[in-house]
Amino acid sequence: MSLTSDVKGLLELYEASHLRVHGEDILEEALGFTTTHLGLAKASGTIELPLSALVSHALYQSIRKGLPRLEARRFISIYQGDASHNKTLLKWKKGLDLTTKLPFVRDRLVESYFWILGVYFEPQYSFAREILVKTMVIASIMDDIYDAYGTFEELQTPHECNSEWDVDYIDQLPEYMKSFYKPLLDYYREKEETMIKQGKSYRIKYAKDVMSKDSEILSYPRASIDSLGTSSTTCISSFPLEDILAIRYAA
Repeated sequence: MSLTSDVKGLLELYEASHLRVHGEDILEEALGFTTTHLGLAKASGTIELPLSALVSHALYQSIRKGLPRLEARRFISIYQGDASHNKTLLKWKKGLDLTTKLPFVRDRLVESYFWILGVYFEPQYSFAREILVKTMVIASIMDDIYDAYGTFEELQTPHECNSEWDVDYIDQLPEYMKSFYKPLLDYYREKEETMIKQGKSYRIKYAKDVMSKDSEILSYPRASIDSLGTSSTTCISSFPLEDILAIRYAA
C-alpha cells in the first residue's frame, strides 16, 4: 500500500501536524501533503463510512481546534458504525443494567478500558483486556457499595457470601446487593470455564481468595483500602501469562 492510498494513515498524520510549533518545517510540509491527498480521496468518493465522515470533519476542523467534549460526542456516533468497535464489553455492561439497579455507582467502563489498554496493548492480549476491564468495573462497583451506600450491618453478609461463592446465599442479601452479587458469580464462573479450557483452572482459586479478602470489613479503614480491588486486579492480570511469567509476576 502506497502512502497516498493509506487514507487512515494520512488522517492520523494530518491531525498530528496540527500539533506543530513554529520552525517545525517537516510537520508544515506534512500538513500540506496530507491536506491535498485527503481532499483528493474525499473527492474521489472511494472512502467508505465511517472513515469518510472522519476525513470530511477533519478537513473542515481538526480535532486540535475543536472543543474536546463536542469532539468526543461527535466521535461516539461515528465509532458506532466502525466494524472494529468492541461490542463485547458494551453488551456485558448493558446486560448488567446497573444504571437502573444501582444508580449510585460510578460508570467507569471507558476509564477502565483505557487504563488496561496501557497495560496490555498488544493485539494477542485481547482476552487479558476483556477480563481485566470487567474486574476493574466490578471492583469499582464493590468500592461504591462499601464506601458510599451500604451500612456496616448490611456489609457483613456479602463478605460471608463471597467466602462461600454460592448463589444460594443471594437471598440473605439486601435487594440492591442482589443486583451485584449474581453478576459477580456469573463473571467468575465465566472466567473459570475459560481457564479450564486453557488448563489453568487453578488460578481461579487464587482470584476468589483475593476477592473474598477484598470484601472483608474487619474495620472500616481497611475496607476503604481493600475494596478498591487492587489485589484482585493484580492477581487476575497474571491470568493470560504463561506459567513461569505468571508466577514471577504474581510474586
